[in-house]
Amino acid sequence: MKYYKIISLVSALCLMTLPANFSAYADDAVKQTPVYTEFDENEVNGTVTVNIPENVTAHITIDFDSPEVTNEPYYIADVDGGNLYSFDIEGRDNIESDYRYYNISISLTGGEYGFTSEPFMDRINVLDVNDNPDKFTEYVYNFTVDDKTTDSDWEIISERGSEKDIAVHLDGIMLGDINNDGIVDANDSSIVLAEYAVLSTGEESTFTQREQQKADVTMDSAIDANDASKILAYYSANSTGGNASWDNV
Repeated sequence: MKYYKIISLVSALCLMTLPANFSAYADDAVKQTPVYTEFDENEVNGTVTVNIPENVTAHITIDFDSPEVTNEPYYIADVDGGNLYSFDIEGRDNIESDYRYYNISISLTGGEYGFTSEPFMDRINVLDVNDNPDKFTEYVYNFTVDDKTTDSDWEIISERGSEKDIAVHLDGIMLGDINNDGIVDANDSSIVLAEYAVLSTGEESTFTQREQQKADVTMDSAIDANDASKILAYYSANSTGGNASWDNV
């Protein structure tokens, strides 16, 4: 791990000056195979390296926009956690007749509840102005999983050049806070009651996995009027200066 941290720092400081076809992570990363049939190894002068934590899986896609196409599939990968994964990238110029912008999408599944995160997305380019790779650009994405609750499933917690550390809040659950505004109140109770009405008619749930987990405050694997009532009781107790918990309401 000490070796990994050292090369991370070196990579961040030297991203734009690395020699062609050199990656600071090459020895540790599992190289992925492109789905783009016109991929040319001779035009590679960059990589995307993704660090996936243990106990999760990841769905990674890279497509690109160019003068000829939009959202052309480039890589599609479903990978396990606990590894580094590398994706060779072909360089292009950045002019109207010759450009390529790569669109990266990475979603994680797992953690304490087995949720699938909203995808982290980024847009990059790898410059190669003379069509003869003579430098190397590396983009690095390091993922971690935590239990923080925010409006988004993920957040960038630090950046060093083209290296980003991204925390994915797969384990972040605030029980009863269905609308994700940071408080439990009558609005959340109403949302649960409306969902129960939908389910009572035999319709499919409108809740996401995370919303279902937050709504089931009675812990009986069902979303019904009992959950709505308990959320309202919890709110009422705390709004009058009490210190209610889910165990005593």
